[in-house]
Amino acid sequence: MARINPFSLSFDENFDDMSISATVRKREGEDFTDLETASFSLANVAEELHPNITLYGLKQVISDRCSQVETGPDKLAAMREVYAQLCAGQWKKERVVGAPTVSAEVEALAQLKSISIPDAQRALKAYSPEQREKIMANAKIKELAAQIRASRETAEVTSLDDLAA
Repeated sequence: MARINPFSLSFDENFDDMSISATVRKREGEDFTDLETASFSLANVAEELHPNITLYGLKQVISDRCSQVETGPDKLAAMREVYAQLCAGQWKKERVVGAPTVSAEVEALAQLKSISIPDAQRALKAYSPEQREKIMANAKIKELAAQIRASRETAEVTSLDDLAA
């Protein structure tokens, strides 16, 4: 099994001076100890690169918020939704309880191992991206994921018409 990295990063944003600070933290039992912090100010970045940084940030926000959606038409639809929220001034979306928030493959892994979805996600993070790709390509996971996808597509949505009247 892969070794779990004891280090993590913590980021703070300072909108007053348009800077971020990154802190390296080390897990010690259930607690973290801050080891080192570095600050990065946009003011010190060459001005001609500001548009590149802005567009890169927009791309990251949109792609990060759709990372659980499988690439394809559904992914593009999710990206449009995130963009519309941003255009409307909405930074964070309320989480829809009960809506699929993970890929069918992660849900399949959880079912196959008889663990919760968060436990499956934590277990996957212990492996390298290459190892995760191999795990998710497992025939049992692929087969169950296809069934989960089909079930999601045919699931009936509960009518709320009586409450909308």
